[in-house]
Amino acid sequence: MILCFSVLQYFCLLSVFSHFRTMPKYKSSVRCKTKKIKLTRKTIGARAKSSYIPSHAGSSDTNTVFPSSHDICTENSEEEGTAYTRAKRKELSLWDTLKDQVLEESYKSSAPFSDMCSVCKKPGVYRCLECSRSSVFCKDCVYTVHINSLHLPEKWNKTCYEAAFQQLVLHLSGDHSTHVVYSRDVKTFVNTGHLINCTVSFCKCEPEVCTLLKYGLWPASPEKPQTAFSMALLELFVHLSLECQISVEGFINTLRWKNNLTVMEVNMLYRALVGESISQFRHYHFRRRSLVGLCDQFDDGTVCPACIKTDGTVIVALDANFGLVRKKSSGSSITEPLQGNRMFVRDEDVEEYVRSNPDNCQPTENCSKFKAGNALRSQNQQKKLDITGVFGASCRHEVPLIFLNMTHGERLAYPKYVITELMKKYKEKNINLHVLYDIACVLSRHFRKTGEGIPKGLSLAVPAFHVYGHKLQCQIMYSTRRVPGFGLTDGECMERLWSFLRRFSRVTKEMTPSHRLDLLTDALLYYGRRKSADLDVQLLQRWDKAEKIASIAEEEISAVLKESPISISEHDLQQWMETQRHVAQAAHLKTRDKEIVPRWKRNYVMKLTEINQLRSGSHQQDSLIEDESQLDRDLRIIERHHAVKRRWVPSDDIFQRTLRDVDQELRGQLIQRAQNEARERATLLNLKRRYNDGQGVAIRLSKQVNACNRKLKKIVTEYNNLQWPPQTGIFPSHLEFLELCDASSQLYTLFDEQIEDHGVVPKNLKSRAIEALHLKTRATEEKLLLKREMNTVILHLHQQHGHLSSAINDTADPGSKAVLHQNIIMLEKKMYSAMNMFKRFIEVGAPPPNHHLPEFNSQALMSPDLHYIDYDESIDDGEDEGDDDDNIDEGENSIDCESSL
Repeated sequence: MILCFSVLQYFCLLSVFSHFRTMPKYKSSVRCKTKKIKLTRKTIGARAKSSYIPSHAGSSDTNTVFPSSHDICTENSEEEGTAYTRAKRKELSLWDTLKDQVLEESYKSSAPFSDMCSVCKKPGVYRCLECSRSSVFCKDCVYTVHINSLHLPEKWNKTCYEAAFQQLVLHLSGDHSTHVVYSRDVKTFVNTGHLINCTVSFCKCEPEVCTLLKYGLWPASPEKPQTAFSMALLELFVHLSLECQISVEGFINTLRWKNNLTVMEVNMLYRALVGESISQFRHYHFRRRSLVGLCDQFDDGTVCPACIKTDGTVIVALDANFGLVRKKSSGSSITEPLQGNRMFVRDEDVEEYVRSNPDNCQPTENCSKFKAGNALRSQNQQKKLDITGVFGASCRHEVPLIFLNMTHGERLAYPKYVITELMKKYKEKNINLHVLYDIACVLSRHFRKTGEGIPKGLSLAVPAFHVYGHKLQCQIMYSTRRVPGFGLTDGECMERLWSFLRRFSRVTKEMTPSHRLDLLTDALLYYGRRKSADLDVQLLQRWDKAEKIASIAEEEISAVLKESPISISEHDLQQWMETQRHVAQAAHLKTRDKEIVPRWKRNYVMKLTEINQLRSGSHQQDSLIEDESQLDRDLRIIERHHAVKRRWVPSDDIFQRTLRDVDQELRGQLIQRAQNEARERATLLNLKRRYNDGQGVAIRLSKQVNACNRKLKKIVTEYNNLQWPPQTGIFPSHLEFLELCDASSQLYTLFDEQIEDHGVVPKNLKSRAIEALHLKTRATEEKLLLKREMNTVILHLHQQHGHLSSAINDTADPGSKAVLHQNIIMLEKKMYSAMNMFKRFIEVGAPPPNHHLPEFNSQALMSPDLHYIDYDESIDDGEDEGDDDDNIDEGENSIDCESSL
């Protein structure tokens, strides 16, 4: 019911609606019936928006629109009785009471709390906000406490605080009496980003860069640096750039508005940070974390702790991202990347392989026809780029493995090169490679077409969500839910990685080649470190998922066995599954004849149906009479040409048989067209995720998606406008647009030619049984994979512990020992946590004998009460959501393009 009401009534109802939305759910023991009132708000130039509020449950008057004030008060009083509401109201009331007092205290804290030094109890007028907001210092103590410090103390001038020092002094520590010591001024950006002049003492016995490092400073140049940065400031920038993808400009503006930097300080800081110095600091940060020079066997972030190291199977996903481009106008590099080939292979090697392996194989009619890369970019835009995207691989635990720059579209030479490199790496270790790729079916045919054949030890599959963009044959032969050995791996790990990495594109597209590769490599290593840090939790979550899916599959199999019209067993389901796969292994699907019914019979029956409907109508308008006359003339012409002696009537067997064949042909063709459009739409949506919102490629893909939507709507209209009801029970009487958009809809199983139909067990029941049996099998595989991966994680941690212990014994430097001890303690914490989580599933063994973790920490970590926080990193920040270009044309059935996936 659409309501019209005054502005006051509208806001009253809106407040009631908001109140009801914040209510906690009733307990299961409380039963109440509710009605909904629909509120429609119409605005000029926009679509109407509707909201719903519950009406009074006990009202019997159907004409009552609004809940009475008594009802609202009663519900409010009931709501006030809940513990949650009472606690929430109490918390809000306390904040309301304290907010003025908090603001007043904040104002008071701008003056000294005391005039007595917190250290020596003498009169003091100094403070340091970076040390403590409540501490007061005298002149002597503030100098003593801040020797060689980069803090900026303030002095009370009886009116307000002002900067106490106009210049900092940094003195050498240690004995340098036998060396030449000298001092000079260095412009220094301290922790807050402020620029201050520092008098720094240097010694001839070591480079100035090393001396600045001891002071906690990073030089802007390697020789006689005139400018330096606080290392704490640079570390903050590095972590923000990797986690939040903040640019140099964004970081500096943040410091400017937080710490009131001047325009001069902002400009100088920007010029200093965009130079080579920050790249060198990033590399220094990585080398120190990887213990380069202290423990060469320590994991540098390129190895997945859970993947099998020998004698087994590694599952890898491949994919391309066309958003990580580079402009030709961004300059050239003088030197090679600092990270070398740690993640990215040499461009020269890739180009040579592409030239020696030309491929003309493209997705054929057996797969969804989509365009990628260059085909979607305009020629003018293409000419401005020297790198058109990135192709890469990661393991099933989402740890990045190998990446390369693309200079063309998504050619098959790129996945072949990555597979070749991975096969070389794993060949000596007796490891089989299971690869997930969006068009694995095309790649498989390409291997056979070139005469190479699929390499031994290689298995190909299509990721779980991409597979619905392929035809049925590919779904059966290449779905991860049907190919043995993949467990419950969804294969979408690369999509999640791209959602993180594509945010760097606005920064890297303007970089030189070397700086771009260094930043992308740092980002990939950081992403891998994030995944490795919570690997134990991830494996436990996958175990829980496998158990739930196994339980659901068991319930579905039991339901199928009960619903079957004949007595069947799980062995019969296994035979159906094997038969379906054998049929799908044919080169092509069997296709129906283009015309089951001769064209003249089809036209004759359709015109007969139309004229019968006109004659049965109650209104005899002139236009209808003319239509009837024209149809009668057309029917006479058909009857004369094909020697039809007597006009067919609906009761004739030949009329009913022909109409049934025509109905099956037309409805089947429409649904088949809809299935092809739904697959193409699903593929286009998955492809669009590789690009940033607003990119020209993403806009073109959105237009293609909208074109698919229009075609699907047209099919719905044609199907629903057929002038006779379905003649067989397999076709629905009415189609819905949302149902057709779903490429995995049960409607499309009607045309599953891979399932034999003997008329006893319905096709849809067989399809459900096969899917459930596959899920049960994959869930069992997943558990076996997880158990082996848990053992691999424990073994990997023990090996890393042994490497660190050996390094500690081999070094005599106290500083190096301290760094190694810090790392081994962090490793032991991770080891004990993993052992505690995995001990329910595998034999974890004993902790290493020479552990360095304090005894109370080890006891706490080995406690059976240890629990973990379930943190889902797959949730995006919203950057890839809400793209208006993807919305289907406005109308009654308007939906979000990605909602059906």
